[in-house]
Amino acid sequence: MHLYDPLRMLYSSDAGWRELADDHPSILRSFLLLVLPASLFGAIMVLYAATTAPQAYAPEAGMGSWYWAAAVLLLSAWLCVPLMAKIIQHSVHAAVRPPLADCYKLAAIVPLPIWLSALSLFIAIPAVNVICALLGLLASACLLYHGLDALFEHDDSVETIVLAYNIFSFGALVWCFIVALVLVPLLLLPAM
Repeated sequence: MHLYDPLRMLYSSDAGWRELADDHPSILRSFLLLVLPASLFGAIMVLYAATTAPQAYAPEAGMGSWYWAAAVLLLSAWLCVPLMAKIIQHSVHAAVRPPLADCYKLAAIVPLPIWLSALSLFIAIPAVNVICALLGLLASACLLYHGLDALFEHDDSVETIVLAYNIFSFGALVWCFIVALVLVPLLLLPAM
């Protein structure tokens, strides 16, 4: 895989995806190489925001609330990736269901732009953070479509678009649920 392939994967079903199609990591390997580092990065960035600019996000929240928020973010990511893998596995148009490990691999790759959007927490401006998160969500939608096409569908058709839309819609709801879960300890448990 070339250095620029991750960017090309956003708009191409060929660049980078071919190498990924040939690689069949176990669920544990995908978890250790993708999900664990990305989710730890997100949790660390939440704690970074707590120590550098808590007044910009939740001025009344104590450090305990921030720890809870980071833990909720971490655990919800660990639970949602397998859920999304099952959704992908049961949604793909195939005579034989794709292996769960391959679906897990895609489910682990798709949210990476959302996790990377946590870099915006270096800028303690909530509006910028929201814009970056939404751009990460858009990039994830592109990865989902091209990943489905490259790994499972192989036809770049309207059916693939509909499939990506359905899976992405569910994933976006899950993402909103995770954001709500993270906000609960910050907004409702300020004394911690």
